[in-house]
Amino acid sequence: MTEPNRVLCVSNDATRRERVATALEDGDSRLTVLTAAGFEAAVEYVAEGASDAVDVVVTDDETVASAPAILRAIREHHPDLPLVVLSEFTADGRRATAISEVVGFDGPLDDADAGGDVVAHVTGLLDDLAATGGTTDDPGADQPGDRSGAGPDEDDDNAARDDIVMPVKRELVDASSPIDIERAVCDRLTRDGRFVFAWIGEYDEGERQVVPWVTGSAVEGWPVSETFPVDSDGPETLVERVLRSRETAVVQDAAERPGTVPWADAAAEHGCSACILAPLMAGDERYGVLGAYSRTPIGDGERAAVAEIAGSVSNVLHSMALEGRIEQQERTLHRYERLVETVGDGMYALDEDGHFMTVNNGLVGMTAYSREGLLGEHVSIVMDEDDVEAGRDRIRELLCEDGPDATAMEMDVHTKDGRTIPCENQIALLVDDDGRFNGTVGVLRDITERKRRERELRRQNERLEAFAEIVSHDLRNPLSVAQGYVDLALESGSTDRLDNVDEALSRMEDIIGDVLALARHGQTVTEPEAVDLTEAVETAWGNVSTEAASLSLGELGVVAADRSRLLRLLENLFRNAVEHGGSDVTVTVAPLAAGDDLGGGFYVADDGRGMPDHVREHAFDSEFTTSEEGLGIGLWVVREVAHAHGWTVTATESEGGGARFEFADVDREA
Repeated sequence: MTEPNRVLCVSNDATRRERVATALEDGDSRLTVLTAAGFEAAVEYVAEGASDAVDVVVTDDETVASAPAILRAIREHHPDLPLVVLSEFTADGRRATAISEVVGFDGPLDDADAGGDVVAHVTGLLDDLAATGGTTDDPGADQPGDRSGAGPDEDDDNAARDDIVMPVKRELVDASSPIDIERAVCDRLTRDGRFVFAWIGEYDEGERQVVPWVTGSAVEGWPVSETFPVDSDGPETLVERVLRSRETAVVQDAAERPGTVPWADAAAEHGCSACILAPLMAGDERYGVLGAYSRTPIGDGERAAVAEIAGSVSNVLHSMALEGRIEQQERTLHRYERLVETVGDGMYALDEDGHFMTVNNGLVGMTAYSREGLLGEHVSIVMDEDDVEAGRDRIRELLCEDGPDATAMEMDVHTKDGRTIPCENQIALLVDDDGRFNGTVGVLRDITERKRRERELRRQNERLEAFAEIVSHDLRNPLSVAQGYVDLALESGSTDRLDNVDEALSRMEDIIGDVLALARHGQTVTEPEAVDLTEAVETAWGNVSTEAASLSLGELGVVAADRSRLLRLLENLFRNAVEHGGSDVTVTVAPLAAGDDLGGGFYVADDGRGMPDHVREHAFDSEFTTSEEGLGIGLWVVREVAHAHGWTVTATESEGGGARFEFADVDREA
């Protein structure tokens, strides 16, 4: 070996790892020895790409047994990398016996393909280490290279381990299903005749019983369909004892204990006197049992071998269970992600400080921000500070011990393009298993249409209340006047007062017309037509008794409107000007100035007495129009008709001191 070579030393035991690495470096200064604290660190080393320069991996069988899934991951990256496995370390991790095997990650290696000179050189150094026993603080301890002190029981233990355990562990590395585990374990245990029958039983927590898998070895004469209860009310069986104590049990006279040993009668029929049963457990999880039957007594070496295999099987089953749970969680998470992304409402998750951690497509579309533009930003990017503070108050309520699970509040969402969307925000807490507050989740629903319906409902209720006021007050007054003059005429036989009756009836007719206008014209205009505004103004002026009043017109053009409702609006304005501005009032109808913020509309103004401030402020309120000091319901009709067209109406003062009504947002095209 002329080129310097790199060795990766992997072990869960830090003392063992450093001792082997030091021995290799001391044995040949040309070697570069890297270390990894277990296979997880080795996988990280592989993922970084540096493992391409490694010529051989040195490890121990305990580390291999503890992480077969991780070993499989390394093998997938580097199938040709040789692996030297050491065995039989003492408890303090300072002594090794000999190399148990040299394998590639894709199977055993013979001398010809064992990775070249570097592998032979490394194994030679390790053999020297095993022969000398390495450095030890106890000079009287037996050295692993000296086999003279090993008794027959130790030889049997080592032989059982080498013959049974390691082949099973190598096959378990590839196990990805219960069938793979069963073949790797049961077939191996019965292959050389050491055990007659082997089986694995799965613990069913729901049914509280152990259910045998159908073994891959010969099953003829073995009642594998039988199940074994756990935590039963009867005498404790061997299966129950093993699962309760978490210890391997050996019975040398199975035939004499038919009530406790599983399949004792079948074992006797096959000439098996001894039985071993080992628990399959990992942490608090009970996965089942591993059992085997023998025609000869089961020694300590065989007991240790089966127990070690059971530990490896437990690790594999635990890994499979974790993988299954992870897959299930991933499927569930994927379903939730699909649900969150396809729902139309905006959904989000905030951290405890109010920054966006997650947003869905609905919120992205609602706010016009990109996903990247929202993530990490504070929620105030789309909400008013008042709404943010109100949200904090709701969260404090949720955090109370007796607080609700969720809460809802109405708020405005401000979009990137300057729009404001009224929303309902459903808020719930994000709390970990320890009860610590981690943030909130919320669902934002656009309630623009709901708000529109609420406004319409309020307007309808206002109209109903006003109708009741009109019937009980506005109509009753002229009706009482008319009835009084009629009674007087009947008593006196004179018709001199009938003009007063006619005037009262005319007033009633006007009021009824206004009520009908409210009933018909308060609804939204859905099919406007092109209306010549000048012609409409002149027609409405002719429909009203204007006495000595005069009309002035500007260049009004064409508007999109419902002509009959527009006429009612103009008639009420003209009647209001004559009644409150004087018989000789001048009424002007003209377009709003082009430079005015309300440009595009028109106004109706007079030079009469005008309206006091407190009257002008409430001119369009239904309650005020039916009051003693109000202007009647005429202006309320004006507001309703304007709103039905989508126009904005404002009452102000004209240049001559009279009343001026401005109509904005007027569409010029039908």
